[in-house]
Parts: sequence; structure tokens; C-alpha cells
Amino acid sequence: MTPSVSPSRRSDLGTSRATGGSRQRAQRELTPERRSDPVLDEVARSLRAARARTGMSETQVVAVLAEQGFKITVTRLRGWERTGVIRVDAAAQLANAYGITIDSLAGRRAYRSIPGRSPASGE
Repeated sequence: MTPSVSPSRRSDLGTSRATGGSRQRAQRELTPERRSDPVLDEVARSLRAARARTGMSETQVVAVLAEQGFKITVTRLRGWERTGVIRVDAAAQLANAYGITIDSLAGRRAYRSIPGRSPASGE
């Protein structure tokens, strides 16, 4: 039995093939709801700040990663810094290039309070 595709989905498939499907998928994936995700916004800010602290240009970061055997493009780096969406293996390589931890790269602090818990209570 073959799965059926709804008429609206068929038109999406036909349109994306004719006009560059990956670009359209990327535009659909970056909906206003996704762009306003505070966690991804924080990661994106932290990625940009980490590179700024090193003083490296985008091209220099790409070159350092290539020396480590992890090849990316400047466009890919810009995408990570813009969206905050980055794979864990890429984050590990980037953190290594910047000389920081993945937690720091993601904008997390060493010590933070957990809502609803007091540090003294030990709960």
C-alpha cells in the first residue's frame, strides 16, 4: 500500500522541486515562533560573543576548524551565530577552537539558581 499525499502537500512538493526546495524548507523552518525562541536567541548571542572575545574573524574560525579536521563554511558559521541552532559535535569543535566549554558557548553560567529551590536548603 502506498502512502497518500494530500493535495496541498502535493503542491508543496511540486513547488519546492521547481524553485529550490532546500531554500523554501529553510524559510518554512524559520517561522516567527522559531526565531523568537529565547533559548536559541541566547545560544546565538553566546556564539557571537565567544567569537568576539577571541578576536577571530569568521574566516579565521573556519581556518582553525579546518586545521582540526572539521570543515565548515563561513555561511555555516554565520547561520549558527544567527539562529543558535548547532549540532553538538560542531559545538564541541567550536568550543575547543575558542578555548571554552560547550556550556559557556551556549551561554550557561557555572552557577545558577534553580527556580523554587534555595541554595541553603539542599533540596
